[in-house]
Amino acid sequence: MNQAVWAELARRELARRDYGAYLALTQGRGWKETALSRYLARAVQTFLEADTGHAYDILLIETPPQHGKSTAVTETLPSWFLGRWPEKRVIVAGYSDEFAERFCRRNREKLQQFGPDLFGVAMGKVNRSTEFELAGHRGRMISRGLLSGITGNPAELLIVDDPIKTRQDADSPVIRDRIWEEWQNSLKSRFAAGAKVIVIMTPWHEDDLAGRLLRQEIHVEQLRLPVEAEANDPLGRAPGAPLCPELGKDAAWLRDFKRAYLDDPKGGARAWAALYQCAPRVEGGNLIRRSWWRRYDPGDAPAFGTQVISVDAAFKGGENNDFVAITVWGKAGTDYYLLDCLNRRLDFPGTLQAIRAMAKLYPEARAVLIEDKANGPAVIQTLQRELYCIPVNPRGGKIARVNAVAPAIEAGHVFLPRQSPWVEAFVDQWTAFPAAAHDDMVDSASQALSYLQAAPGMPASDEPEEERRDLWDVYA
Repeated sequence: MNQAVWAELARRELARRDYGAYLALTQGRGWKETALSRYLARAVQTFLEADTGHAYDILLIETPPQHGKSTAVTETLPSWFLGRWPEKRVIVAGYSDEFAERFCRRNREKLQQFGPDLFGVAMGKVNRSTEFELAGHRGRMISRGLLSGITGNPAELLIVDDPIKTRQDADSPVIRDRIWEEWQNSLKSRFAAGAKVIVIMTPWHEDDLAGRLLRQEIHVEQLRLPVEAEANDPLGRAPGAPLCPELGKDAAWLRDFKRAYLDDPKGGARAWAALYQCAPRVEGGNLIRRSWWRRYDPGDAPAFGTQVISVDAAFKGGENNDFVAITVWGKAGTDYYLLDCLNRRLDFPGTLQAIRAMAKLYPEARAVLIEDKANGPAVIQTLQRELYCIPVNPRGGKIARVNAVAPAIEAGHVFLPRQSPWVEAFVDQWTAFPAAAHDDMVDSASQALSYLQAAPGMPASDEPEEERRDLWDVYA
């Protein structure tokens, strides 16, 4: 057997075992391998082969459009998966039946061409435009539009590719809710035990399917791959480097393409941040800009003249209850320091427990500000004998309240603790306001800042800690 034959046999054996090699083999001469495609191939194979013991696992891949994500995953992975595990089943969903049909056709073509030689599998009797089965095996692929209703057998692998087609759809709460309902009521009912779920999409809105999966599902692994590299890039790119220079989208392309978006005053920054940086928020911020916040090291915090706990209570309890936000603030002179933040779904007893815990952690926070609506009045009535609960009846709407405290933030008088795990989520919510799906932390913080603007503060001091503590005792 000559060297060329041996090389071809080795290439095929590698393609059977390694998804990246299979991807390169099946794409043909017109396809260009990229660092992104290699990374995605390794990531999805590792994800599929991991035995976690979970009921199901979700891999969320967020990439910009036209960078080969569907080719690298949805148009190819099901054929390799069925070839390697011919007794397993695959479901693919996209934003429309026509979109999903293309995925089915591309995978069918690969199995027809490579299945017999690589894996010893062939097409079965069911071989239609949106589904096919393997001869002599249970393996099957079904591909449908997400909102057209997906029924049939369970699947060990489910891929959702671009569930949203347009910005108009993404901005529609009705369509976002319909997609989530389809996820909960249709797709999840198709999961086999230990199913692997890959959601690959360009994020449009912070409350789209990707956003809700990250907030509400467990066992979710997120791969976020923006077109312009940021710090700690998963591919190892330097900050500012483009995602796919192999496709001609190099640094010069990135510079010109980005400028065309950011020069557009009608939503260009929003589109760039969401579609290409995979961070669906306005780059600088809507009412409150990201750059306005200042940071501090908790160990270097000054003594405070006033500390408060501020509570934004929920409207309802239960599994789908609203978020409760509890923030703790200190005032030193004309500066305001966020000391702690809790933001999670809590029922009424859980809210009481969380407030009591915060009060024990921060005994100097004498006042507990609670908005006098939702569960607030009941919380106040229950806790009034043990804590100084102050009912708050804010004037004006949410935007007016944020505008009232915006000068303090813009002027650099509001400090957030450096490296606290919840800080970025806090800033993200403020940055997206008023377009964000949730504003609980915004309400809690603006309530506290409004109160503290009229409360006594204490100037930062260079005196020793003991003297500053004595001064604090006098001031309190």
